[in-house]
Amino acid sequence: MNTPETQARVGCASWKATPPRACSPHRQRGPFWTPIGGEHSTPIDIRQDETPVSFAARLSALHGCPSLRSFLTDQGISPSDLLHGTRQAIGRLCAVAGQDPAPVWRNTAVSQGNQTFALRREIVPASMLVREETRFCPLCLHEDDLGSDSPGIGRHDRLAWSLRVVTSCPRHDLALILRAREHRENMLHKLALHVPERGDELVARASTALRREASPLQTYVLRRLEGRKGPDWLDGQTLEQAVKATQMLGMGFAFGTSVRLGSVDRDGWDLAGRRGWEWVSKGEPGLQAAFEALQATAFAQGQGGQNYFSVFGQLYRWLLEPGDRSDHGPIKQVLRDHIVRNMDVCVGRDLLGQPVERRCKYAVQSLALETGLHRQTLRKVLEARGLIAAKDAGKGNALLLVDADKARAAAAALRRSVPFVQLPALLAATRPIVTCLIELGLLTPLHRSSGENTRDKCGFDAREAERLLKRLHDLAPEMPDMPPGWVTLRQCSKRARIPMQQILQAIFRGRITGIGRARGDLGFGALRIDIEEMRRLSF
Repeated sequence: MNTPETQARVGCASWKATPPRACSPHRQRGPFWTPIGGEHSTPIDIRQDETPVSFAARLSALHGCPSLRSFLTDQGISPSDLLHGTRQAIGRLCAVAGQDPAPVWRNTAVSQGNQTFALRREIVPASMLVREETRFCPLCLHEDDLGSDSPGIGRHDRLAWSLRVVTSCPRHDLALILRAREHRENMLHKLALHVPERGDELVARASTALRREASPLQTYVLRRLEGRKGPDWLDGQTLEQAVKATQMLGMGFAFGTSVRLGSVDRDGWDLAGRRGWEWVSKGEPGLQAAFEALQATAFAQGQGGQNYFSVFGQLYRWLLEPGDRSDHGPIKQVLRDHIVRNMDVCVGRDLLGQPVERRCKYAVQSLALETGLHRQTLRKVLEARGLIAAKDAGKGNALLLVDADKARAAAAALRRSVPFVQLPALLAATRPIVTCLIELGLLTPLHRSSGENTRDKCGFDAREAERLLKRLHDLAPEMPDMPPGWVTLRQCSKRARIPMQQILQAIFRGRITGIGRARGDLGFGALRIDIEEMRRLSF
């Protein structure tokens, strides 16, 4: 198998036959290089968590070379190749040090081209690696110094410190200290030069450093690089996707959806990762809950509707970026599905790379524009049908969301609406009979206007009136020969001294068998009722 470890062994074999070059005379005070294990050398091994560059820097200090670049050049190692983790550079470093290549490869970020690296079976972008600054924990370096007389030999750069997501020392619960490097050349740095403090100075640095436990996201990344399992949803993604999804989701919770990424420092990114972890660690159910929380916050602030930026902030902006990475991970589809199900989205619109095929929600404003109905009138109908909560009465029409199917039904009813004054003719009934039907709930006003005489101003669904009429005709079939003594509704109420509302209630409950309609007549005016049967009923 062509693994980095195998490559290292091949590289070592090819380099062992090549003797190392001596350091230039002006860079040494005697014979510079003695092979590891020789008469004048003290062998050192790479530490378990040490980077190859740090190991090379300690070898350089061990053999008295003040410059790491000079040391690498003298040993036939390209500094650039070492930084990119090439087979030749790592192989040569192991050969001249007599070092088993396996632990070196384990901590080597191998360039894959296109600004990506392979690290312990994970593919990570260059943006996840720290190369422009030195990060360190003062107490870790203090412990290194206690084990060696020379900081250059004893101190080692931890692999974890080279990961941007790592901002706290997991051993001492301290925020890592950052020191910018003045030049790219300092990527080949020596900790003893960048951190000259020793002893009490390092302890003093630690006493003033921010005390902070490692974030769950940092812990997850380090455990994953060790080959350990984490939440299934995160493990199913690349390391970059898992980290980015966590941080970008948490950005909205930590700083709001209007924050600019340029204003967020490394402590801010750490906080964002912590806030995002609360949701992503629970998988898709956690994401759904997070999106609902962000949407509720935006709604409370008078934002939302079709403005997905104001609801999801930098998370939505990140998912819109094509860049070199079209695949942002599964969070993209989860967010898209949430928006389609829970927000105002036009059919045919491109949403995060896919056209919308079906609308699940309408904003009142969108529904009014699509149907041509007056927004406020439509809103009153939706409120009357319970599609808009009373507590949201003060929100704008662009923010109020309703179920698409129920909203279309309400809009269709409004377009078919007839005013109260037209109902008597439509039902062949008197106004008092229509009033009783409304009071019994057999006819429901689409909405009621405020002010006096509201019933005359409210509309009714013509289809509901037609269904009521059909129901009446089913209860009172047409009769060619009307029995003697059967009377109209008005006559029945007057002679039997029964309120009209009670008579209508008995009819629609099916309590009256002696009922029919005159031939060729429709509506309530055509009804004929057995008055004696009505008198025998108990009300």
